[in-house]
Amino acid sequence: MPGERMKTETAGAAGRILVTLLGLSWRIRRLRPETGVKTGSVLFASWHGVQLPLIYTHRNMGIRILISRSSDGSIVSSICGKMGFKPVRGSSSRGGTEAARELMDSMIKGESGGITPDGPRGPARQVKRGVSLIPRRVNLPVVPLGVSAYPAIKLKSWDRFLVPLPFAAVTVAEGRPVLPGECSETTLKRAIDQQQSRAELAEDLSATVLISLYRAAGYLLTPLVSFGLFFRGETERRERKGAISAHSEKPVWIHGSSLGELKGLTPVIEILKEQGRPIHVTCSTASGRAYLQGEGVSCSLMPLDLPGYVDRFLKQLSPRALILAETEFWPSLLYQTEIRGIPSALINGRLSRKSVRGYRFVKPLFKRIFSCFRTVLTRSRADTERFTSLGVTAETAGDGKTLVKSPEPDKNWRKRINPGRNGILIAGSIRKGEEETFLKIAEISRMTPVLVPRHDDRIQEIVRICEKAGFKPDLWTDEPVKSNCLIVDVKGILSSLYGTGDVAFIGGTIADIGGHHILAPLSQGVPVIAGPRHYNIEDELKRAVANGVCRVFESAQEGASAALDLRRRKGLHKPPSSSDFSRKLEILFEVLELNNATD
Repeated sequence: MPGERMKTETAGAAGRILVTLLGLSWRIRRLRPETGVKTGSVLFASWHGVQLPLIYTHRNMGIRILISRSSDGSIVSSICGKMGFKPVRGSSSRGGTEAARELMDSMIKGESGGITPDGPRGPARQVKRGVSLIPRRVNLPVVPLGVSAYPAIKLKSWDRFLVPLPFAAVTVAEGRPVLPGECSETTLKRAIDQQQSRAELAEDLSATVLISLYRAAGYLLTPLVSFGLFFRGETERRERKGAISAHSEKPVWIHGSSLGELKGLTPVIEILKEQGRPIHVTCSTASGRAYLQGEGVSCSLMPLDLPGYVDRFLKQLSPRALILAETEFWPSLLYQTEIRGIPSALINGRLSRKSVRGYRFVKPLFKRIFSCFRTVLTRSRADTERFTSLGVTAETAGDGKTLVKSPEPDKNWRKRINPGRNGILIAGSIRKGEEETFLKIAEISRMTPVLVPRHDDRIQEIVRICEKAGFKPDLWTDEPVKSNCLIVDVKGILSSLYGTGDVAFIGGTIADIGGHHILAPLSQGVPVIAGPRHYNIEDELKRAVANGVCRVFESAQEGASAALDLRRRKGLHKPPSSSDFSRKLEILFEVLELNNATD
């Protein structure tokens, strides 16, 4: 009717003025992906409820959008038409099939489109059945969008409609295009959720305050750190500051702190190599870097988590994706990675009880950062529960080290060790304060002690501790024969060395560390003893105890008795199953869009 049409037009004109005035006052920040930038015609997709800022930011682009045939939809259609959109009227309840067909026909002819997969009535943030068919039928990629604003009002509607206030900071996050052949309800939801989380991270007040304070402290510390690095070698100094040598274009960036974590990442590295994808691996230790160089992998030391260093590193590397291992949660690095739109995932994830208590002080920041991981795969149920307590969605996958078969020990190694009356007792990754108890266990059990320190700068200290305990220690590099106490002063052989022992002690279980790698000795068929502080390896340890190949001790006397009982169990343990972790790796590559060898 003419009267209704006039009211709609008037409301549309007024709406256009209001949206334009609001938009002119907003401070708009656009976050685009580092790779996979949109070109040509595309299908934009966002959740219902964030349309108001997008009406302004994507105006005059001639985008075809679906709008319901309700009376409210008529007003919205009028506003959008005046803002340079091309409305197509229809919804799931009225005229949806015809509208979808019209939308698809226009996109086939070269126009871009826009949809809200959870509209017009919800449920919120759930993709309606059949929506994912649209990009496949028109053979166009989907560009996921996320929007946040501060300060803003969220209406009490089903979609929590977002209204940024005048002069608000508005963030629009644009994700890497989802190719039509890869588009499903699951991938579409995941892609939009990630961009929404990314946008919300940028405008979350508490997270922004915390990261700003952290980065400000980093800038203040940079001159002092730079002075300290002056006394390091040239390569370490350069790489710690984020400067790296030549590397492949758009590599998958993989990070593991120590040598053990890097070996746990071996399955991921091997799969990516088979796919033909370029990779770049970072670590935090010189021994880890030497190992990577020996494997012929593009590598560097991890830059220190200072703003200038991290920014320089990311700008030079420009990675396609990031895969982290275990507990490498550096705030500045993770924040900048997410803001730049680099998809990330965590594998072999672990959190100790102590860490959870510490993270709760900065929970707003870490909850936002962790929520931006495409997936968090943990080592154990206990780790999953700890991530969940911080508001992070995580999934138990097991330890990637179960996929790594340690090489058999060199046959000549055992010649260096005198097995003693009751065999050889190997301490793996032994920590400060644990040597005295370990040596007492070896003395009582009449087993020959072999000490492999976690940190090689403590070698001389450990020599003195052994001498004080009445032993005459030899160093591995001196190539002794029939040593009665051996200190291993080289890196990279522990996993294989376990195979020469009869029982292994797990370092970090007497000192309050929570325990180191328990799977390496078990995979060699060597039973283990552990001290009372084993919270980092609780699930694996419980399974080993249930299988009769692990004992926990409180005193040196208990440890000696446990070692003597267990030495008869050597070789009787079945290696841990790797099937669950293998299945979860498939998910990892899917969510990081790494299933195809080419983009």
